[in-house]
Amino acid sequence: MNRTFSILLSVYWAVIFGLASWSAAQVEGIVVPTVSSGGTGAWQFTMFLGHLGIVLGKALVAALFIWTFLVSVLENGDRRETANVAGLACAAALVMLLVDVFHSGVAANAAAFSPSTPTTIKFLAVLATHLVLRREEAFAEQERSVPATSPMSRVSTLQIIDAAHDAMATRVARRQRLHIAPPANDHWSP
Repeated sequence: MNRTFSILLSVYWAVIFGLASWSAAQVEGIVVPTVSSGGTGAWQFTMFLGHLGIVLGKALVAALFIWTFLVSVLENGDRRETANVAGLACAAALVMLLVDVFHSGVAANAAAFSPSTPTTIKFLAVLATHLVLRREEAFAEQERSVPATSPMSRVSTLQIIDAAHDAMATRVARRQRLHIAPPANDHWSP
């Protein structure tokens, strides 16, 4: 897996989901709870727990992408652990986006849940990130499967030179059936 690319993607998604968690905590009244009338207390408590779950879920996804960042920075050589953690983080991000769509539909008392355009774009971007990271893993796996050719040592180079020398010396030393013709300006020529 390309180390720089996985680092940039993990930092990007960690920041996006971290900010989404913080903004959801601010908007939904998690950080500063809102006071309401007692008539709808049970429903509001249920909604509060739903909001808290969304905030904690987004924070968990941000933590998974931070974990992906740390693993990709610290991992040396075999990159399978980075791919595994990145796959887990992408799956958690997709689940959180689906839960967010479901939660917004329940909060709006809508009969049909339809994702908004930004949520759809995030969903597709996380899918694209997952596919790109899997493709990078496949390239890294392919590179590992091709054995690296070692450079020739000095001894093997000398052995090759000796074999070539012996082959040439054998050809030169072999007796050839040559017909010796007298020179044309010879006094014995007809």
